[in-house]
Amino acid sequence: MNNIVKYLIIAFVLFFVVTQPDSAASIITKGIDGLQSIGNGVSNFVTQTAL
Repeated sequence: MNNIVKYLIIAFVLFFVVTQPDSAASIITKGIDGLQSIGNGVSNFVTQTAL
């Protein structure tokens, strides 16, 4: 059952990327921007705490 769910999720992601590449790229870009924002926040916190 678990393997079926994994394969369905992978199939859905591949279908989404193939049929709507612009939307998929936008989602990835937003995710990377979010990670960058989190990294900057942690960096600022550590810098200000250490000083």
